[in-house]
Amino acid sequence: MRKMKIGVQLYNFRDELKNDFRGTLQRIATLGADGVEFAGDYGNIPPLELAGFLRELNLNCAGTMFKADDLLNPESTVYEYAEALHTPAVTISAFIDFASEYGKLRETCVNIGRIAERHGTVFSYHNHWLEFTKVDGIPAMERILENTSPENVFLEPDVCWLTRAGVNPSDYLRKYARRIRQIHMKDIRAPEEPETTTELGKGVIDLKSAYKTALETSCEWLIYEQDYAKNPFESAVISIEYLKKMQRNT
Repeated sequence: MRKMKIGVQLYNFRDELKNDFRGTLQRIATLGADGVEFAGDYGNIPPLELAGFLRELNLNCAGTMFKADDLLNPESTVYEYAEALHTPAVTISAFIDFASEYGKLRETCVNIGRIAERHGTVFSYHNHWLEFTKVDGIPAMERILENTSPENVFLEPDVCWLTRAGVNPSDYLRKYARRIRQIHMKDIRAPEEPETTTELGKGVIDLKSAYKTALETSCEWLIYEQDYAKNPFESAVISIEYLKKMQRNT
């Protein structure tokens, strides 16, 4: 049985990173994950230097999130980060009126997908829940995906927000199995209340089924994310061990 790598989303540590970027990464490196996914903050460190720092910490890059406007610029330094860090994907998310603006987002995804491909990387879209607003009975996200290329427009599904949107994570992962390199593993006590995100295994999300289905996909990284935590380091230890235990028991 293959094993996916375990990553930590750096959004979990956004406050700590602002105060001490390098020191926070050093602490994260001791928690037992295989890598980290950047959430738009690169510590104002040049790409090659940041890549070298990750190597010193024995951390891999589990992903890179950027602003869409930057990724739409083929000359942007974001692609230097993507290359230096050997990211599995360059990723965006969006908070828009999906009922009326999904078409514009589709074009954005098409264009970034093509540019990313020319730069030797992959583009992925990270969902929340509004993407599943229905337009004439069809979820906006489905309209976007069915009208973009599976060769260069990938997904980074978030199993928590899929659940909140009323979408079964396992069904969704299975449907788009070949378009997935990363999955956000997130748990929550009350899906309608984002501030109740919790350590993996302590909420209501069916993580075990999602994990088993993820094994059937092209996913390379399981990325733990917890938007709100009293102590993100303590929470990360619990959640990383949860993912490792699922790997041991599979």
